[in-house]
Amino acid sequence: MSTARTHPLLFGAIADDLTGGLELASMLVARGVPTGYTIGPDAPIDGESLAHVVALKTRVAPREYAVQQTLKAADALIANGARQIFLKYCATFDSTPAGNIGPCAEALLTRLGANLTLFCPALCELERCVFQGHFFVGRQLLADSPKRYDPLTPMTESDITKILAAQSINQVGLLPHSVVDAGADAIVEKLKAFSEAKVPLIVTDAIYERDLAAIAEAAADLPLMTGNSSVAAHFPPVWRKKGILTQKAVAPLPAVDGPAAVLAGSVASRTADQLAHFGTNHPVLTLDLSAAFAGADLVGKALRFAREHLAADRPIAIATTAAQDKVDALQKAHGRAEVAEVAERILASVAVALVQELGVRRLVVAGGETCGTVLKALGVDRLTVGSYQGLGESRAVALAPVRLALMLKSGKLGSLGVFSDVLEAMRRPAANEPILDHWPPRQG
Repeated sequence: MSTARTHPLLFGAIADDLTGGLELASMLVARGVPTGYTIGPDAPIDGESLAHVVALKTRVAPREYAVQQTLKAADALIANGARQIFLKYCATFDSTPAGNIGPCAEALLTRLGANLTLFCPALCELERCVFQGHFFVGRQLLADSPKRYDPLTPMTESDITKILAAQSINQVGLLPHSVVDAGADAIVEKLKAFSEAKVPLIVTDAIYERDLAAIAEAAADLPLMTGNSSVAAHFPPVWRKKGILTQKAVAPLPAVDGPAAVLAGSVASRTADQLAHFGTNHPVLTLDLSAAFAGADLVGKALRFAREHLAADRPIAIATTAAQDKVDALQKAHGRAEVAEVAERILASVAVALVQELGVRRLVVAGGETCGTVLKALGVDRLTVGSYQGLGESRAVALAPVRLALMLKSGKLGSLGVFSDVLEAMRRPAANEPILDHWPPRQG
């Protein structure tokens, strides 16, 4: 279902979680592209946007469901005239050997009648790079980084071509850095060779931001492109060069005031550090999930805490984060999926009560899977997206069922003081100033 469209979409993206989808939308907004954002494949698509992101909760979903939801989202975007579909996933290629990146990409290739696509997970801004197909997190290989302990998608293989091949039916190739470094024309020529050899799934090396720019230029006319949001941020200048994008401004994000809260379901060490920093000046409650499995009412405990401490000028935080050894013990006792489901269900119930009963109107949610569950429980299916402010700090406003300022934060990203900084910033309108001359945005 869609609202009346006045012009076809330049770009239609499908994100496998809400935080990454919001980051992608905010990057496009920052580059002056009017961008819509909806949650789930059934939410109506705004007819005025030039780009649109459909955010799904499919990263760790069963393969068949993930493919079905992805194709349904693609059909909605195609019906709105999208000239290119973009499959967005995490910068560290978060997935399992069973999927879902490869299966969803192959299903989209078939639906679009396309013969190949690129896989570009690199986030050079944060030194997440691919060289000779191997993913590096700074100086560490992916399998040696903290991502190997991810509670839902432990990444124990660093070779992206091997990860993709394990998930996929078709042959996987590598676009090496020597070709990428030679520029867009060289990439296009190499893609012709892959097409002739019938190699449809191509992992791209990328070390520098200029590599992402070259890849974007070469891939701008592919029916399907896949990757992290950072490569997509380089599409708008290409569209302008081609003359298919002329608009250079979007509306500002409205201010929202009222009680504020942080809900954290991520177990990333960065989120734990951010909560500790937030806790130096604000009340923080950490819920022990082991008590939930013993029958304790953690939702009730959280709401008693909220009623005691929540005030218009005193934000609170409620978290289910835990040390890695405690997470491992819980997962061993109850199962990986079961532990995640309990944590998400608790925080979703808390979120509904905070918004509907206690009047919270500024809300930060940390953790990609948690975000999906919380917004579904709140009945939010579309957001007005603000301009990109930095990794892990994308803001948005939901206008229904109530006006609610939101930040959906990836667990491993964001500055140390991001919770208090963003909650305060939500009280002021955000003027979008498109960044057209340089990417990523210069800091300071």
